Amino acid sequence: MHTKQQVRELMGPADPARDAVVPPSPLTAHDLILRAEDAIATPGGPARRAVSRRTALVGAAAALTMLGSAGVAQVLRNGASTGTVPAQPLAGTVLEPVAYEVPAGEPAGPHLRALAARLVDAPQDASGGRYSYWHTKSWGGFARVSPEGHMMSDVREKREYVADDGRRWQEDKPLGVEFPDAASREYWSTRLQSPSANPSATRPPQGIREIPPDPVDRRLPADRAELARWLGTDQSAGELVMRTYQLYSSYLVPRRTRADLLTILAEKPGFVWHGKVVDRAGRQGVAVTADLVPPPGESLQRAQMLLVFHPSTGELLAYEYLETAPNRRVLHYLLMLEARRTDTVN
Repeated sequence: MHTKQQVRELMGPADPARDAVVPPSPLTAHDLILRAEDAIATPGGPARRAVSRRTALVGAAAALTMLGSAGVAQVLRNGASTGTVPAQPLAGTVLEPVAYEVPAGEPAGPHLRALAARLVDAPQDASGGRYSYWHTKSWGGFARVSPEGHMMSDVREKREYVADDGRRWQEDKPLGVEFPDAASREYWSTRLQSPSANPSATRPPQGIREIPPDPVDRRLPADRAELARWLGTDQSAGELVMRTYQLYSSYLVPRRTRADLLTILAEKPGFVWHGKVVDRAGRQGVAVTADLVPPPGESLQRAQMLLVFHPSTGELLAYEYLETAPNRRVLHYLLMLEARRTDTVN
């Protein structure tokens, strides 16, 4: 199984792109537009689909341009020039990997247990209201990828409200484009018809809209043993990273469960502690990583998956997917900006 296939099968219903509205293609007629089929996640696990090396997958979690199984994919391949070459490179940040305090890392177990032992309440622990609310920002979910692997993607800001009966409302808007490397920005600067790499940004915002009910069982695992089963602790550390991401994307995680999660991760070989970091929202956190390696002979791709936790509350602040071979570049990130209960949808 390829690395990116491993990731997308773990996403299940946590894919932040699954309910996003895909705007009409801004490309010309010679562009090949590929839309991956929707797959419906079942209680037994997400559907499986084969993925090629050059496919960009819509993803929330994960990476390489990942696609959660329940996600909607818009894959745009464009290897030909339109003939219009902008005078200046496209506006948009070239992403750099998060800098670690301890680059080489050390076993994460003792540090995660110490963090679990000193947790304090988070703002969400004291919040109340009829709806669960998440405010997130992500990149890598809607990607244009050339046959050579040059990529660009919108930054998406999402606000989601979920009632206890499963009804959901969501606002999803683009904030501009970012690139995994300078070569990608240079490539797309010579091939787009307009210097604007974000045509959807010129369309009026849709605002908050009701979306289909969430298939996720909203009952949080009741205790540490049930949480361990939910996470699938028989899987690799890299797969537990994805389940951690899914946990925070699907539930408001109370202090007790946060502590249980950290101690479960502490017991799993493969997690590496990198100390203090600053995430892409400028917040102080502590970082752990796990490698995701495909079976021998299946792919040259290697990846590192990053979790950033709040140093006091233990909340998940950020998740990132970093390709480490054959190239070293960020291919997906998610920022958990806010999670709490509320009485209003606005």
